[in-house]
Amino acid sequence: MHERLLYLFDQYYRKTISPEEKEELFTLMADPSLEEPLKALILESYSRGEKDMMPAAASAAVLQAILGTPTVVRRSFPLRRAIAIAAAVAIVVAVGAWWLWRPHVVVPVTAKKSIPVARPKKEAEGAMLTLADGRRISLDSLMNGAVATDGGADIAFKDGQLSYNGAGKKADPNAFNVIHTPRGKQFHVVLADGTRVWLNAATTLRYPAMFAKERVVEVTGEAYFEAAQQATAPFRVIVPGQATIQVLGTHFNVNAYPEGGSVKTTLLHGAVRVAAAAAPDASVVLSPGQQARVRDARKIAVAKVDTENVMAWRNGIFNFEGVALKEVMDELSRWYNVEVVYEKGVPDIHFFGELSRSLPLTDIVKALEDSKVHIRMEGTSRMVVLP
Repeated sequence: MHERLLYLFDQYYRKTISPEEKEELFTLMADPSLEEPLKALILESYSRGEKDMMPAAASAAVLQAILGTPTVVRRSFPLRRAIAIAAAVAIVVAVGAWWLWRPHVVVPVTAKKSIPVARPKKEAEGAMLTLADGRRISLDSLMNGAVATDGGADIAFKDGQLSYNGAGKKADPNAFNVIHTPRGKQFHVVLADGTRVWLNAATTLRYPAMFAKERVVEVTGEAYFEAAQQATAPFRVIVPGQATIQVLGTHFNVNAYPEGGSVKTTLLHGAVRVAAAAAPDASVVLSPGQQARVRDARKIAVAKVDTENVMAWRNGIFNFEGVALKEVMDELSRWYNVEVVYEKGVPDIHFFGELSRSLPLTDIVKALEDSKVHIRMEGTSRMVVLP
Protein backbone atom coordinates (compact mmCIF):
# COMPACT_ATOMS: atom_id res chain seq x y z
CA MET A 1 0.00 0.00 0.00
CA HIS A 2 2.79 2.38 0.93
CA GLU A 3 4.67 1.69 -2.33
CA ARG A 4 1.51 2.32 -4.34
CA LEU A 5 1.02 5.63 -2.53
CA LEU A 6 4.60 6.66 -3.38
CA TYR A 7 4.02 5.83 -7.04
CA LEU A 8 0.72 7.73 -7.29
CA PHE A 9 2.12 10.70 -5.41
CA ASP A 10 5.06 10.88 -7.82
CA GLN A 11 2.73 10.64 -10.83
CA TYR A 12 0.64 13.50 -9.43
CA TYR A 13 3.77 15.57 -8.80
CA ARG A 14 4.96 15.07 -12.40
CA LYS A 15 1.46 15.77 -13.80
CA THR A 16 1.41 12.39 -15.56
CA ILE A 17 -1.31 10.85 -13.40
CA SER A 18 -4.40 9.44 -15.13
CA PRO A 19 -7.94 10.29 -13.96
CA GLU A 20 -8.32 6.77 -12.56
CA GLU A 21 -5.01 7.00 -10.70
CA LYS A 22 -5.97 10.39 -9.32
CA GLU A 23 -9.17 8.93 -7.86
CA GLU A 24 -7.13 6.10 -6.36
CA LEU A 25 -4.72 8.62 -4.83
CA PHE A 26 -7.56 10.57 -3.20
CA THR A 27 -8.97 7.31 -1.82
CA LEU A 28 -5.62 6.42 -0.24
CA MET A 29 -5.32 9.90 1.22
CA ALA A 30 -8.58 9.32 3.06
CA ASP A 31 -6.94 6.46 5.00
CA PRO A 32 -5.94 7.80 8.46
CA SER A 33 -3.20 5.16 8.77
CA LEU A 34 -1.32 6.84 5.91
CA GLU A 35 -1.21 10.31 7.45
CA GLU A 36 2.44 10.16 8.51
CA PRO A 37 3.76 8.82 5.15
CA LEU A 38 1.76 11.54 3.41
CA LYS A 39 3.30 14.25 5.56
CA ALA A 40 6.73 12.86 4.74
CA LEU A 41 5.93 13.03 1.04
CA ILE A 42 4.79 16.64 1.40
CA LEU A 43 8.06 17.59 3.04
CA GLU A 44 10.00 15.77 0.33
CA SER A 45 8.21 17.56 -2.50
CA TYR A 46 8.54 20.85 -0.66
CA SER A 47 12.30 20.36 -0.37
CA ARG A 48 12.68 19.83 -4.14
CA GLY A 49 12.83 23.57 -4.56
CA GLU A 50 9.17 24.06 -5.43
CA LYS A 51 8.75 26.53 -2.58
CA ASP A 52 10.84 28.99 -4.57
CA MET A 53 7.87 29.49 -6.90
CA MET A 54 6.03 31.37 -4.13
CA PRO A 55 6.89 34.44 -2.04
CA ALA A 56 8.65 33.52 1.21
CA ALA A 57 5.71 34.53 3.39
CA ALA A 58 3.24 32.51 1.35
CA SER A 59 5.57 29.52 1.24
CA ALA A 60 6.02 29.45 5.00
CA ALA A 61 2.29 29.88 5.59
CA VAL A 62 1.40 26.97 3.33
CA LEU A 63 3.86 24.61 4.97
CA GLN A 64 2.73 25.60 8.45
CA ALA A 65 -0.91 25.18 7.48
CA ILE A 66 -0.34 21.67 6.18
CA LEU A 67 1.88 20.33 8.96
CA GLY A 68 0.66 22.49 11.83
CA THR A 69 -2.62 22.72 13.71
CA PRO A 70 -5.50 21.85 11.39
CA THR A 71 -8.36 24.25 10.78
CA VAL A 72 -11.92 23.43 9.69
CA VAL A 73 -12.42 23.94 5.96
CA ARG A 74 -15.53 24.01 3.80
CA ARG A 75 -15.01 25.15 0.20
CA SER A 76 -12.81 24.61 -2.82
CA PHE A 77 -9.75 26.54 -3.98
CA PRO A 78 -6.90 24.17 -4.96
CA LEU A 79 -3.85 26.19 -5.94
CA ARG A 80 -0.60 26.45 -7.82
CA ARG A 81 0.89 23.38 -9.51
CA ALA A 82 3.89 23.46 -7.20
CA ILE A 83 1.72 22.90 -4.13
CA ALA A 84 -1.11 20.89 -5.70
CA ILE A 85 -0.25 17.61 -3.97
CA ALA A 86 0.20 19.23 -0.59
CA ALA A 87 -3.17 20.93 -1.03
CA ALA A 88 -4.92 17.63 -1.69
CA VAL A 89 -3.30 16.08 1.38
CA ALA A 90 -4.25 19.06 3.51
CA ILE A 91 -7.83 18.83 2.32
CA VAL A 92 -8.38 15.09 2.77
CA VAL A 93 -5.99 14.10 5.57
CA ALA A 94 -5.04 17.04 7.74
CA VAL A 95 -8.15 19.10 6.97
CA GLY A 96 -5.63 21.97 7.05
CA ALA A 97 -5.89 25.62 6.08
CA TRP A 98 -5.20 26.48 2.49
CA TRP A 99 -4.13 29.70 0.86
CA LEU A 100 -4.86 31.88 -2.16
CA TRP A 101 -1.80 34.02 -2.85
CA ARG A 102 -0.73 36.81 -5.12
CA PRO A 103 2.51 38.82 -4.87
CA HIS A 104 2.90 40.10 -1.28
CA VAL A 105 -0.53 38.84 -0.21
CA VAL A 106 -1.32 35.58 1.62
CA VAL A 107 -4.99 34.97 2.36
CA PRO A 108 -6.67 31.97 4.02
CA VAL A 109 -9.62 30.47 2.16
CA THR A 110 -11.64 27.33 2.66
CA ALA A 111 -11.27 24.21 0.58
CA LYS A 112 -12.49 20.80 -0.50
CA LYS A 113 -12.24 18.67 -3.61
CA SER A 114 -13.71 20.37 -6.71
CA ILE A 115 -17.15 19.21 -7.77
CA PRO A 116 -18.95 19.21 -11.15
CA VAL A 117 -20.67 22.22 -12.68
CA ALA A 118 -23.70 23.53 -10.84
CA ARG A 119 -25.80 26.46 -11.90
CA PRO A 120 -25.08 29.73 -10.12
CA LYS A 121 -27.56 31.04 -7.58
CA LYS A 122 -28.67 33.78 -9.95
CA GLU A 123 -30.43 31.90 -12.75
CA ALA A 124 -29.97 33.22 -16.27
CA GLU A 125 -32.40 32.60 -19.08
CA GLY A 126 -31.80 29.32 -20.89
CA ALA A 127 -29.85 28.61 -24.05
CA MET A 128 -31.80 29.57 -27.17
CA LEU A 129 -32.00 27.84 -30.57
CA THR A 130 -33.01 29.93 -33.57
CA LEU A 131 -34.07 27.95 -36.66
CA ALA A 132 -33.67 29.02 -40.28
CA ASP A 133 -37.33 30.05 -40.52
CA GLY A 134 -36.99 32.34 -37.49
CA ARG A 135 -38.57 30.06 -34.90
CA ARG A 136 -36.93 30.40 -31.49
CA ILE A 137 -36.83 27.48 -29.05
CA SER A 138 -35.76 27.69 -25.41
CA LEU A 139 -33.50 24.68 -24.94
CA ASP A 140 -33.83 24.64 -21.15
CA SER A 141 -37.57 24.03 -21.43
CA LEU A 142 -37.35 21.04 -23.78
CA MET A 143 -38.34 17.52 -22.90
CA ASN A 144 -36.58 14.51 -24.43
CA GLY A 145 -37.76 13.79 -27.95
CA ALA A 146 -38.13 15.36 -31.40
CA VAL A 147 -37.76 19.13 -31.57
CA ALA A 148 -38.25 20.15 -35.21
CA THR A 149 -37.26 19.53 -38.81
CA ASP A 150 -35.18 22.29 -40.37
CA GLY A 151 -33.09 22.50 -43.53
CA GLY A 152 -33.58 18.80 -44.18
CA ALA A 153 -32.36 17.71 -40.74
CA ASP A 154 -34.37 16.19 -37.94
CA ILE A 155 -33.50 17.84 -34.63
CA ALA A 156 -33.82 15.90 -31.38
CA PHE A 157 -33.16 16.68 -27.73
CA LYS A 158 -32.08 14.14 -25.13
CA ASP A 159 -30.49 14.50 -21.70
CA GLY A 160 -29.43 18.10 -22.22
CA GLN A 161 -27.94 17.51 -25.67
CA LEU A 162 -29.23 18.68 -29.06
CA SER A 163 -28.50 16.47 -32.08
CA TYR A 164 -29.09 16.68 -35.84
CA ASN A 165 -29.81 13.78 -38.20
CA GLY A 166 -30.09 14.35 -41.95
CA ALA A 167 -29.41 10.83 -43.17
CA GLY A 168 -30.78 10.31 -46.67
CA LYS A 169 -32.06 13.87 -47.00
CA LYS A 170 -30.95 16.77 -49.19
CA ALA A 171 -29.40 19.75 -47.46
CA ASP A 172 -30.84 23.22 -47.80
CA PRO A 173 -27.76 25.46 -48.29
CA ASN A 174 -29.60 28.46 -46.87
CA ALA A 175 -30.80 26.78 -43.68
CA PHE A 176 -28.62 28.03 -40.83
CA ASN A 177 -29.31 27.49 -37.16
CA VAL A 178 -27.98 29.56 -34.27
CA ILE A 179 -27.49 28.49 -30.66
CA HIS A 180 -26.82 31.17 -28.10
CA THR A 181 -25.90 30.43 -24.49
CA PRO A 182 -26.46 33.34 -22.13
CA ARG A 183 -24.29 34.16 -19.13
CA GLY A 184 -24.27 31.38 -16.58
CA LYS A 185 -25.20 28.60 -19.03
CA GLN A 186 -23.42 25.96 -21.12
CA PHE A 187 -24.74 23.64 -23.82
CA HIS A 188 -23.75 20.61 -25.89
CA VAL A 189 -24.79 20.05 -29.51
CA VAL A 190 -24.03 17.28 -32.03
CA LEU A 191 -24.04 18.65 -35.57
CA ALA A 192 -25.37 16.77 -38.61
CA ASP A 193 -21.91 15.42 -39.51
CA GLY A 194 -21.36 14.00 -36.01
CA THR A 195 -19.15 16.88 -34.81
CA ARG A 196 -19.59 17.51 -31.10
CA VAL A 197 -19.50 21.08 -29.78
CA TRP A 198 -19.58 22.24 -26.17
CA LEU A 199 -20.53 25.91 -25.74
CA ASN A 200 -19.35 27.94 -22.78
CA ALA A 201 -21.39 30.78 -21.28
CA ALA A 202 -22.18 33.84 -23.44
CA THR A 203 -21.37 32.01 -26.67
CA THR A 204 -23.02 31.99 -30.10
CA LEU A 205 -22.63 29.19 -32.65
CA ARG A 206 -23.98 29.59 -36.22
CA TYR A 207 -24.02 26.45 -38.37
CA PRO A 208 -25.91 24.75 -41.23
CA ALA A 209 -28.70 22.44 -40.20
CA MET A 210 -27.09 20.04 -42.69
CA PHE A 211 -23.68 20.28 -44.32
CA ALA A 212 -23.34 20.19 -48.12
CA LYS A 213 -19.96 20.31 -49.90
CA GLU A 214 -18.13 22.09 -47.12
CA ARG A 215 -18.45 22.21 -43.35
CA VAL A 216 -18.20 25.73 -42.00
CA VAL A 217 -19.44 27.13 -38.68
CA GLU A 218 -19.07 30.50 -36.98
CA VAL A 219 -18.46 31.11 -33.29
CA THR A 220 -18.12 33.99 -30.88
CA GLY A 221 -17.43 33.30 -27.22
CA GLU A 222 -15.83 29.97 -26.30
CA ALA A 223 -16.43 26.49 -27.66
CA TYR A 224 -14.71 23.11 -27.58
CA PHE A 225 -14.92 21.04 -30.77
CA GLU A 226 -14.52 17.34 -31.43
CA ALA A 227 -14.76 17.48 -35.21
CA ALA A 228 -15.87 14.41 -37.13
CA GLN A 229 -13.28 13.43 -39.72
CA GLN A 230 -14.31 13.63 -43.37
CA ALA A 231 -11.41 13.70 -45.83
CA THR A 232 -13.53 15.11 -48.66
CA ALA A 233 -15.07 17.93 -46.59
CA PRO A 234 -12.67 19.81 -44.29
CA PHE A 235 -14.16 21.38 -41.19
CA ARG A 236 -13.62 25.11 -40.63
CA VAL A 237 -14.44 27.40 -37.73
CA ILE A 238 -14.71 31.11 -38.49
CA VAL A 239 -14.45 33.84 -35.87
CA PRO A 240 -16.04 36.67 -37.88
CA GLY A 241 -13.57 39.39 -38.75
CA GLN A 242 -10.80 37.76 -36.69
CA ALA A 243 -9.63 34.30 -37.68
CA THR A 244 -10.30 31.02 -39.50
CA ILE A 245 -9.44 27.62 -38.04
CA GLN A 246 -9.19 24.77 -40.53
CA VAL A 247 -9.40 21.38 -38.89
CA LEU A 248 -6.77 18.86 -39.89
CA GLY A 249 -7.47 16.67 -36.87
CA THR A 250 -10.13 16.54 -34.19
CA HIS A 251 -10.13 18.12 -30.72
CA PHE A 252 -9.56 21.83 -30.12
CA ASN A 253 -10.84 24.79 -28.10
CA VAL A 254 -11.62 28.29 -29.41
CA ASN A 255 -11.79 31.25 -27.04
CA ALA A 256 -13.07 34.31 -28.91
CA TYR A 257 -14.83 36.54 -26.43
CA PRO A 258 -14.88 40.10 -27.80
CA GLU A 259 -13.73 41.58 -24.49
CA GLY A 260 -10.66 39.30 -24.53
CA GLY A 261 -9.01 41.25 -27.36
CA SER A 262 -7.77 38.12 -29.14
CA VAL A 263 -8.78 34.72 -30.51
CA LYS A 264 -7.10 31.81 -28.72
CA THR A 265 -7.14 28.40 -30.43
CA THR A 266 -5.82 25.52 -28.32
CA LEU A 267 -5.18 22.09 -29.83
CA LEU A 268 -5.67 18.93 -27.77
CA HIS A 269 -5.52 16.21 -30.45
CA GLY A 270 -4.80 16.10 -34.17
CA ALA A 271 -3.87 19.30 -36.01
CA VAL A 272 -5.44 22.62 -36.98
CA ARG A 273 -4.35 25.49 -39.21
CA VAL A 274 -5.04 28.98 -37.87
CA ALA A 275 -5.13 32.01 -40.17
CA ALA A 276 -5.74 35.64 -39.26
CA ALA A 277 -8.63 37.27 -41.15
CA ALA A 278 -6.54 40.26 -42.28
CA ALA A 279 -3.51 38.14 -43.21
CA PRO A 280 -4.78 34.75 -44.42
CA ASP A 281 -1.47 33.77 -46.01
CA ALA A 282 0.35 34.02 -42.66
CA SER A 283 -1.17 30.87 -41.17
CA VAL A 284 0.26 28.47 -38.58
CA VAL A 285 -0.30 24.75 -38.02
CA LEU A 286 -0.59 23.73 -34.37
CA SER A 287 0.61 20.58 -32.66
CA PRO A 288 -1.16 19.16 -29.58
CA GLY A 289 -0.52 21.31 -26.52
CA GLN A 290 0.01 24.50 -28.54
CA GLN A 291 -2.12 27.62 -28.56
CA ALA A 292 -2.33 30.22 -31.33
CA ARG A 293 -3.34 33.73 -30.29
CA VAL A 294 -4.61 36.04 -33.03
CA ARG A 295 -4.56 39.77 -32.24
CA ASP A 296 -5.97 42.60 -34.33
CA ALA A 297 -7.08 40.05 -36.95
CA ARG A 298 -3.50 39.86 -38.27
CA LYS A 299 -0.86 38.99 -35.66
CA ILE A 300 -0.43 35.33 -34.68
CA ALA A 301 1.64 34.13 -31.71
CA VAL A 302 2.09 30.44 -30.84
CA ALA A 303 2.92 29.15 -27.37
CA LYS A 304 2.93 25.91 -25.43
CA VAL A 305 0.12 25.82 -22.86
CA ASP A 306 -1.30 23.57 -20.17
CA THR A 307 -4.38 22.17 -21.90
CA GLU A 308 -5.83 21.07 -18.56
CA ASN A 309 -5.96 24.71 -17.52
CA VAL A 310 -7.52 25.76 -20.82
CA MET A 311 -10.21 23.09 -20.55
CA ALA A 312 -11.00 23.70 -16.88
CA TRP A 313 -14.31 25.30 -17.85
CA ARG A 314 -15.58 22.00 -19.22
CA ASN A 315 -14.79 20.34 -15.89
CA GLY A 316 -16.73 22.87 -13.83
CA ILE A 317 -13.65 24.88 -12.80
CA PHE A 318 -12.49 28.48 -13.04
CA ASN A 319 -8.76 28.33 -13.74
CA PHE A 320 -6.94 31.51 -12.72
CA GLU A 321 -3.35 30.35 -13.20
CA GLY A 322 -1.39 33.56 -13.71
CA VAL A 323 -4.55 35.42 -14.77
CA ALA A 324 -4.94 39.19 -14.45
CA LEU A 325 -7.84 40.63 -12.44
CA LYS A 326 -9.60 41.95 -15.56
CA GLU A 327 -9.74 38.47 -17.10
CA VAL A 328 -10.90 36.97 -13.80
CA MET A 329 -13.72 39.48 -13.52
CA ASP A 330 -14.74 38.99 -17.16
CA GLU A 331 -15.14 35.27 -16.58
CA LEU A 332 -17.04 35.74 -13.33
CA SER A 333 -19.30 38.27 -15.05
CA ARG A 334 -20.20 35.76 -17.78
CA TRP A 335 -20.86 32.90 -15.38
CA TYR A 336 -22.74 34.71 -12.62
CA ASN A 337 -24.56 37.06 -14.99
CA VAL A 338 -23.40 40.21 -13.23
CA GLU A 339 -22.09 43.53 -14.49
CA VAL A 340 -18.57 44.46 -13.35
CA VAL A 341 -17.62 48.12 -12.95
CA TYR A 342 -14.20 49.52 -11.97
CA GLU A 343 -14.55 52.65 -9.87
CA LYS A 344 -11.00 53.94 -10.53
CA GLY A 345 -9.34 51.72 -13.13
CA VAL A 346 -8.38 48.04 -13.03
CA PRO A 347 -5.99 47.08 -10.19
CA ASP A 348 -2.77 45.39 -11.34
CA ILE A 349 -3.27 42.01 -9.68
CA HIS A 350 -2.62 38.44 -10.90
CA PHE A 351 -4.04 35.29 -9.38
CA PHE A 352 -2.87 31.67 -9.18
CA GLY A 353 -5.41 28.98 -8.49
CA GLU A 354 -8.74 27.37 -9.23
CA LEU A 355 -12.32 27.72 -8.03
CA SER A 356 -15.31 25.47 -8.49
CA ARG A 357 -18.01 27.03 -10.67
CA SER A 358 -20.57 25.66 -8.20
CA LEU A 359 -19.62 28.23 -5.55
CA PRO A 360 -22.24 30.91 -4.87
CA LEU A 361 -21.31 34.46 -5.82
CA THR A 362 -21.11 35.44 -2.15
CA ASP A 363 -18.19 33.02 -1.68
CA ILE A 364 -16.46 34.45 -4.73
CA VAL A 365 -16.79 37.98 -3.38
CA LYS A 366 -15.42 36.83 -0.01
CA ALA A 367 -12.38 35.26 -1.69
CA LEU A 368 -11.73 38.48 -3.62
CA GLU A 369 -12.11 40.57 -0.47
CA ASP A 370 -9.69 38.30 1.40
CA SER A 371 -7.10 38.90 -1.33
CA LYS A 372 -7.48 42.67 -0.96
CA VAL A 373 -9.71 43.13 -4.01
CA HIS A 374 -12.41 45.36 -2.58
CA ILE A 375 -15.90 44.77 -3.93
CA ARG A 376 -19.15 46.63 -3.41
CA MET A 377 -22.24 44.70 -4.45
CA GLU A 378 -25.08 46.80 -5.79
CA GLY A 379 -28.05 44.47 -5.65
CA THR A 380 -27.41 41.02 -7.08
CA SER A 381 -26.45 42.01 -10.60
CA ARG A 382 -23.66 44.59 -10.26
CA MET A 383 -20.16 44.31 -8.77
CA VAL A 384 -18.12 47.48 -8.27
CA VAL A 385 -14.35 47.00 -7.94
CA LEU A 386 -13.03 49.65 -5.59
CA PRO A 387 -9.47 51.11 -5.61
